Amino acid sequence: MTYQVKLEMFEGPLDLLLHLIREHQLDILDIPMATITDEYLRYLSLMQELDLGVAGEFLLMAATLIHIKSKMLLPPEEAAEGEEAEEEDPRAELVDRLLEYKKFKEAAQTLGVLETEQGMLHRRGAPAIELTVEGPLSVSLFELMRAFRDVLRRADVPTPLEITPEELNVGQRIVHLLDRLAAESPLEFTSLFAGSTRRVEIIVTFLALLELLRRRLATARQAEPMGPIMIYRSVERVEESEPVAPAHPASP
Repeated sequence: MTYQVKLEMFEGPLDLLLHLIREHQLDILDIPMATITDEYLRYLSLMQELDLGVAGEFLLMAATLIHIKSKMLLPPEEAAEGEEAEEEDPRAELVDRLLEYKKFKEAAQTLGVLETEQGMLHRRGAPAIELTVEGPLSVSLFELMRAFRDVLRRADVPTPLEITPEELNVGQRIVHLLDRLAAESPLEFTSLFAGSTRRVEIIVTFLALLELLRRRLATARQAEPMGPIMIYRSVERVEESEPVAPAHPASP
């Protein structure tokens, strides 16, 4: 039995692909399928290991990438004598989907920025609103996972590892993180794992952070793409949110 975090707040496989394209500075019109497929499968494997409830759409995209990659490895078909070979790029449909999704995502982000700026305005004579200064960019699940993979690499701990209920205590770690954020907010993402030498400790801390983000008890922000991720305490009070899981693990 494992502790499963439901992540309805996060997006799907197209977001992961766009994240990988940005992270590796790839040309969206000329995607190197070997690179993008291998990286996608690494993220998918980590999501499954963390038991993040990977939806079928992620698995379907994995199959699509592998299929495109295999088609690109095949030799081109020979054209009949006197005819010009016209071969369709196997990536064309995927690129079209990514470009369309990117367009709508950027439009949604622009509207979100405008809404935030509008909310910061107040009428003449109205009391000033005290705002917490945060990084301008919100952080996606996949950016968090990139930073998490870096933490695992630096910890130099073996993989894979099966998490058992006796070792897993996410509820207690949630309370610990809330206490730290109440005293020190904001915290740099990597500092959450300071002193953790076992892989299970690192994973438990990451799962606890995802729960806090899902419940909107914390927010993750960064000042620039691929920059340091800062974790802020949410203005919502803990007692107004859904209850934290018991500190002791459930029976298998």
